[in-house]
Amino acid sequence: MNDLPDKVIGLDQIRINRGLEKICKCEKRKFMIDTKNRRITCQSCGAVVDPYEAMYELAMNGERLQEQVENLLEQRKQIADYKPWLVTIKKLEKQYRGRKMLPCCPRCSEPFYLEELTTWNGKQFADAKIKKWRAAHEKEG
Repeated sequence: MNDLPDKVIGLDQIRINRGLEKICKCEKRKFMIDTKNRRITCQSCGAVVDPYEAMYELAMNGERLQEQVENLLEQRKQIADYKPWLVTIKKLEKQYRGRKMLPCCPRCSEPFYLEELTTWNGKQFADAKIKKWRAAHEKEG
């Protein structure tokens, strides 16, 4: 080897070790893409993952992504359907089902059927009447 001309470079600086196992052995990997260094790493263990291997795994595990999309759509639907002003009505409905329990008047404590609710008042008017009733009954009590 010492007899080679000066311009010939020996290749002993590069070796291939084919006996190594995969670096990342995480079962449910989440990939993180480094756009500056053009690398894909495992978010759990930080090991560098072969881009082909990452794409193959993503393609094979597309079902997992589909489930996440369906969960997000369901959450979106729940948020869109959420109406905070109906929380009390829904709670009353659950308690009233089957007429096993009846609501009671908050002022006189007498039970009543929801069918007995026939009229409604504006909030400002109702708030004023409730305030007046409470003031009168605080003096008595």
